[in-house]
Amino acid sequence: MRRALVLLLAPWLLVACDDGDPQAAGGAAGPDRIEFADFKGDGLNDTPKLVDSALGRAGDKGLALELVVTDVWGRLPDAPGTVSLVRGDGASVTLEGYLRPVVLRLSQPGQYTLKADLPGHHAEAFTFEVSRDLHFVRPAERIRHWALSRSDRSFGGDPQAVYSLYLGLEHTLFAASGPAPRKGTRLELFDNGADAWASVALDLSEAVDHTHMSFWLVKEDFELTRSDDYRAVTEDERWDNTLLGWLDSLPGTRRLLLNQFWGESDFINDVAVLDDGLQARAEARGDDIEIVMQPNLTEVPYYDTLELRDDEWSFIDRLVEANPDFAERDFADTEDVKPSVYDREVRWSDLQSASWHQKFLTVDGVVGYLGGMNMNYADWDRSALEIFDPLRAPIDATAAERDAIAAGKADSATGPRRDYMVRVEGRIVDDLEALFQKRWDLALSKRQAYAENGTPFSRTVPPDLRGDVPGSEVQLTVTTPMPFWEHSILEGMRRMIENAEQFIYIEDQYFRAPLLNEIIERRMREVPGLRLVVVTKPVGYWDPGRRWTAEAHKRFYTRFPSRYALYQLRAHDIREDDGEMVARFADVDVHSKMLIVDDAVMNVGSANKNNRGLIYEGEANLLIHDAAWVKAERVKIFQRLVGATYADRVEDFDDAWALFQTLAEINQTTWERWDDRGFDVDVEDYSDDLAPEGLLYPLDVPFRWWFDVGPDFA
Repeated sequence: MRRALVLLLAPWLLVACDDGDPQAAGGAAGPDRIEFADFKGDGLNDTPKLVDSALGRAGDKGLALELVVTDVWGRLPDAPGTVSLVRGDGASVTLEGYLRPVVLRLSQPGQYTLKADLPGHHAEAFTFEVSRDLHFVRPAERIRHWALSRSDRSFGGDPQAVYSLYLGLEHTLFAASGPAPRKGTRLELFDNGADAWASVALDLSEAVDHTHMSFWLVKEDFELTRSDDYRAVTEDERWDNTLLGWLDSLPGTRRLLLNQFWGESDFINDVAVLDDGLQARAEARGDDIEIVMQPNLTEVPYYDTLELRDDEWSFIDRLVEANPDFAERDFADTEDVKPSVYDREVRWSDLQSASWHQKFLTVDGVVGYLGGMNMNYADWDRSALEIFDPLRAPIDATAAERDAIAAGKADSATGPRRDYMVRVEGRIVDDLEALFQKRWDLALSKRQAYAENGTPFSRTVPPDLRGDVPGSEVQLTVTTPMPFWEHSILEGMRRMIENAEQFIYIEDQYFRAPLLNEIIERRMREVPGLRLVVVTKPVGYWDPGRRWTAEAHKRFYTRFPSRYALYQLRAHDIREDDGEMVARFADVDVHSKMLIVDDAVMNVGSANKNNRGLIYEGEANLLIHDAAWVKAERVKIFQRLVGATYADRVEDFDDAWALFQTLAEINQTTWERWDDRGFDVDVEDYSDDLAPEGLLYPLDVPFRWWFDVGPDFA
């Protein structure tokens, strides 16, 4: 027996007596339909009542059964749904509308079938028996998420035993293994570091109480904001815009969680990773700057793979968490849930090659940012992705050195870089805070590097917006290593792909996730018109993970040649120099982690499309379900890829599909013409058709490599 939990029961029930008298449809016992007019919220203070229905009058002898239908997070439906309860002889009652718990009298023995259908959720059917002596008989076959409790209650002064039957329905898109999706989320998507970090700086300037940051890698002199008027910026002003400058100036408590590389190697991290200024603040006490380094000790198979499950969580525990008023209920042991663990036998060849790769921050629990960018030199670029950008220079670069870059006489310190970050407001911010707190508490309890100077903190959890509220519906999904071992990013991506009807768009640093490839191929076989577009970056012959990109490319190219396309991005610069037109091309460092399906749902964050990021790393993504918002952002993404000339031709995906293919081939031909001429021509021989449009180029990954590693290690 489990400890009782407070479900969504007693405080919620408003049946027909509150919404209007039920209308009988011919049943002798009572009405065969009960309607719930509107959403009353998650927490009602009304006592459940035993009501008449076609299955029995309240005053009859028989089983008192309470029906509670929720989502898998224990929340009442906030959209109209339907529940039917049908007895074997055909007698039935149907509940319609904004469903709330209801207590029905089952006056006759027999077999009963309960069916529940909620918008956007997988329907469920559940069959049970009422014995001859009118008791509930636990079924031999059960659905995935259900619970049963028995309690004594009084109806009209008459004490009675009540069985409560709970069903949790899975959403078709959101990962059941993750936290609940949050409505009313306000979103802003950035496709470049300049805009993203400028927005972060603006929000940091409003900080009052606390700032929490989690990154894979940071550099203390990383400049969040940079001015085109670089000659006028003083050294002090430039330093104020760095990470360390912000940490020193912010009010309240500043907590920073950093990945500790290579297991728990303090020496390597102190010498090669953690800058001196950050280390000094990590070692200091009482300055309200707390820095902890956290290792990922998971052993990654060098050549094997690991099978996962995404259902190792307790529906009953979630009912209790969502509904504390039912904490005293005694639940029957209806679940067979084993803790999710890394249960593979470690071998000598396994390596601690995974990390804490999450990149997010929150300010005062009010605003948050999540994406693929670190506070590192390479993680700052502008949307233009120019080859020669004087602002992509070291902080101590002189004005003359920056002038040389602007003039095309010297290279920027880093090349063009494409990545995403999302700004969020709403209840989802607390989910980020909860993720940070879980990791922070682990670090303190395990006394991880510099944790002796860290302090615990508490959170005030804001209400969960429900019903018809403005804003997007968003879920925080994660990959987390032991002791958490959660994989809702993979589950969320799987659900997205399994719902795909028109297109799947992947823009990612990697395209080497056999876990996803199997799901994508299966869906493409199910939906003959489904198309796959992948934008990634070239993979060198010497890259040990190249095999898995080559395998993926071969798989889709040979099986779906007309419905699959693979692209890379190149920036270009063409300028006159001493009577010649000189062209420079540079592969864009695609560091993105983007997945879009059908202009309906987006998945973006820190997790790459490789098995390691979906199984072993510490990752955090947002699963965004808002068709209007997703389409608008997808159009902006495509416009950037094709350039200004063709920006009006990507609204419709069919048009964009054809344009991508044509434009990539034209750009490739243009590049080859420059290559043939040594990338310079006389001014009088230059023509506009030598200027590429946008960033798209075809990408081929030949099926050969130097050596390979396993699919999880790549």
